[in-house]
Amino acid sequence: MTTLIIGGGWSGLAAAVRLSQQGHRVQLFESARQLGGRARSVDWQGLEIDNGQHLMIGAYRHTLSLLEDIGADNTALFQRLPLDIQIQDPDYPPLRIAAGPGLPWPLSLAWRLWRDNGTDCLAQISRLNWLARRFKPTPDISVASWLDQAGQSRRLIRQLWEPLCLATLNTPIEMASAAVFARVLSTTFRARSDTDLLIPKLPLGATLPRLAEQYIQQQGSQIHLQSRVEKIVVDDGKVTGLVTQGGQYFPAEHIIVATPLAAARPLLDEQLTLPVSDSYPIATAYLQYPADCRLPAPIQGLSGTLCQWLFDRHELRPGLVAAVISGPGEHEKLSKAALLKQIAGEIHQQWPELPPMPDKSLVIREKRATFICNVDIQRQRPNNRTEITGLWLAGDFVANPYPATLEGAVLNGEQTAIQLMEQLKCQSRTT
Repeated sequence: MTTLIIGGGWSGLAAAVRLSQQGHRVQLFESARQLGGRARSVDWQGLEIDNGQHLMIGAYRHTLSLLEDIGADNTALFQRLPLDIQIQDPDYPPLRIAAGPGLPWPLSLAWRLWRDNGTDCLAQISRLNWLARRFKPTPDISVASWLDQAGQSRRLIRQLWEPLCLATLNTPIEMASAAVFARVLSTTFRARSDTDLLIPKLPLGATLPRLAEQYIQQQGSQIHLQSRVEKIVVDDGKVTGLVTQGGQYFPAEHIIVATPLAAARPLLDEQLTLPVSDSYPIATAYLQYPADCRLPAPIQGLSGTLCQWLFDRHELRPGLVAAVISGPGEHEKLSKAALLKQIAGEIHQQWPELPPMPDKSLVIREKRATFICNVDIQRQRPNNRTEITGLWLAGDFVANPYPATLEGAVLNGEQTAIQLMEQLKCQSRTT
């Protein structure tokens, strides 16, 4: 029996790998020319770069384990660095969040927070982390309301929590789910190794997408690129197959839909009630400076500015910097030229040693980068198993404790595969 998977992003690939690993035949359908979904690679002037600047951390245990299982050497794929991020703001002193060596965790974090930022910052951050571990998800409230109830200062809200919320939930704090944000905080700071920063040495397309493609095909399964699915065929409450845009019919008893929410709706709206949540964008600007230009650290945070995070990508090409703007805002109305001018100006103002403008630049706008992780979103997210026999859901919007992250996508892909295989085992015992 062959399982059909719609969507070749990280969730669909995770499901395909886990099924193939156990001897199940898979056919995966991807509408694009390459695998990877919203974490894919693109070519820019002969250089392979990511369509958006994704950051992985040590807490991405499912993703790291999956990579190892398909033969990856994670030390070759990622540079693993201890947590050490400084966030600059035009109106406040720099804020530094570092793991700190020597002392047991989390005392080392507390000591560095006190040493670098003072007693008041230590007390507020420690209080919010304590509240995050004890957060009751019902009733949910906005991150802004939660921060206010927790007595967080205007400085910390603007300089730390707001950019961190946008980076993880891609949703402004006035709308974002405190339940999800609290889970992100409690998971990230669970252990010292979970806070490690994983800087990709290669474009992300050369990590899971490329390695998973090789693994899946080696197991005898098939991948169909540039193959858009037009319709899922359901007969008497049970899937029977799918039809591609070219009119080809593929029969199946099990289909996994592992696409983003916006792509899943046209396929499933007649059969299922999907979340009403829409999508928010992420803009990434690549700025090519002279080869001798470097940021002070691999990752730099900014607050009170248009740009939120900067990544030094010298490992891809010397002098290359990626700037990220998460979530909605006035920047969406700016032309690419105006957007680049403002980003470059903010970088030059903070680090005058860098030129006022880069030599070359590229703006990538992912208009539907993530689902909106708003208040009560956890009650709207569907389960992996649907009421239609043989129809399964994966993708980052399916129910799990996390927002739209690579780890959440991989987790859902794996869980869908596990549940499907468990059902097949039960059916085989009864026949």
